Amino acid sequence: MKLSKEHIKLIQNQLNKFGYNASSEDGIVGNNTKTALEKVAEIPSDWNFTRKAIAFIQIACTNNGIDAGTIDGYWGPQTDYAFNVLLEFVETGLLPNAWRDIIPLNVNPNNWPLQEETSMNSFYGEVGKNQVRLQLPYPHRLSWDKRKIVNSIFCNEKVHDSLHKILTNVLNYYGIDEIRRLRLDLWGGCLNVRKMRGGTKWSTHSWGIAMDYDPDNNRLKWGRDQASFAKPEYDKWWELWEAEGWTSLGRSKNYDWMHIQATK
Repeated sequence: MKLSKEHIKLIQNQLNKFGYNASSEDGIVGNNTKTALEKVAEIPSDWNFTRKAIAFIQIACTNNGIDAGTIDGYWGPQTDYAFNVLLEFVETGLLPNAWRDIIPLNVNPNNWPLQEETSMNSFYGEVGKNQVRLQLPYPHRLSWDKRKIVNSIFCNEKVHDSLHKILTNVLNYYGIDEIRRLRLDLWGGCLNVRKMRGGTKWSTHSWGIAMDYDPDNNRLKWGRDQASFAKPEYDKWWELWEAEGWTSLGRSKNYDWMHIQATK
């Protein structure tokens, strides 16, 4: 395991927090950081620096109420998970929800169909058909060209009112400044007649019933440990979508956190 600058900065932060005086939190291993680690009584003195550093991460996680497993100085899946939870806690002041306990709202007030081609064709019409213009309640920026402002998009006529309601609620709850900070205005597309990435079936974008947001920070194969939309500050965002029956692939399947669709 090779420790990165991010690892060292967090170690320095926690050493300082618990009074070991690592001095600057710059991600550089200097004498102050090494000396501070040597003061941690729970770490055996004959371990090398890397093992001591990993052990301290495990100790820091445990002291913050995060299960890092056995404090043995070895980097395994549990330590990796705990490190990312601690990193989020230091950055936001909030511990993430126990994600395996998250149950998305199971409501369907608009009677969206199952994600099955026959059902979607019957409900929405053929791919690329029945599209209408939606005036967005707040300006969106193209995720691939953030200088470009979008004030309206095309979507399927069946989702128009629901989509407008959701985005209006987003604006009312967050406000435009917080929307920009959380990148809830970085739009990755709606109508796009194409097959699913990595698949052979039509994407839900082909019916204009799916929205993508902030794809750079919520990539297709990223799970909760990487996707920004998995963080607690986005919980209300998802609640507003789920209240209208939209499905987040991130919340339901733990991939493609950028994507929301009007199917069940």
